[in-house]
Amino acid sequence: MNMKIVPPVGYSSVSPLLKTQRVALPGQGVTPAFVQSMHVLPIGFSEIVPASRDYPVAFISADKGNSFAVMAILGLQSGQNLFLMEDGRWDRRTYLPAYVRRYPFCMATVTRDGELQKDRIFCVEDSALDAEGEALFDDSGNSMPAWSHIESFLLEFERDLLRAEAFCRQVKDLELLEPVSVTAEVGDGFKLHLEGIHRVRRESLSRLPEGTLRPLFESQSAEGIFAHLFSLTNFKRLLGRRSIFPTPEPTAPGKLN
Repeated sequence: MNMKIVPPVGYSSVSPLLKTQRVALPGQGVTPAFVQSMHVLPIGFSEIVPASRDYPVAFISADKGNSFAVMAILGLQSGQNLFLMEDGRWDRRTYLPAYVRRYPFCMATVTRDGELQKDRIFCVEDSALDAEGEALFDDSGNSMPAWSHIESFLLEFERDLLRAEAFCRQVKDLELLEPVSVTAEVGDGFKLHLEGIHRVRRESLSRLPEGTLRPLFESQSAEGIFAHLFSLTNFKRLLGRRSIFPTPEPTAPGKLN
């Protein structure tokens, strides 16, 4: 049987987690290296509100508008994360997305004999496997307390990502999204021009009939929409953060996907 695992964005190589493996768990507050060059991160539905306090939260499509994902925007150009401090750790004053907190574990899609499987499996970043690392299962294959906590977190995050997908489908089907370009020019000559971002159009939202609005409130989607709209003011905060961080060479100028 030919099995192929598709790792999440940012992960180098992942393998199914085995009960006999030991894993080098990151220390408290340690930020995985891959996020240093990520300017957007997927977030779950329940993260929209807390993330909106620190980041612009936008809808971004990787397939020309057929589907969308909710993303927290971390930088003003590709390869730039403005929330990493000089010590390499995430700014402790801001919300740390679950995408970062789950590392080095994930739930990944699997293709068997060319057919994409419905269920995802628990995986671990290969570079984190370490004979001197922490055992997650005992000799009888029973989960240790550390894994029980990690497993619960991974499953909850997976459900939250699925809820975010449903939220994106909902706002797309209601034709609420519109593309938007972010432009700015600051005193040091830096010119910002970001494309590929979509936002909820306020006029479209205000024209929705009452029968459509009620389900939005009952499903908490309205809360997510308003948090998203509020968060867009954080682009100004990103410009402010840029003044105290070195600016890397962009890897894909003007695109967020």
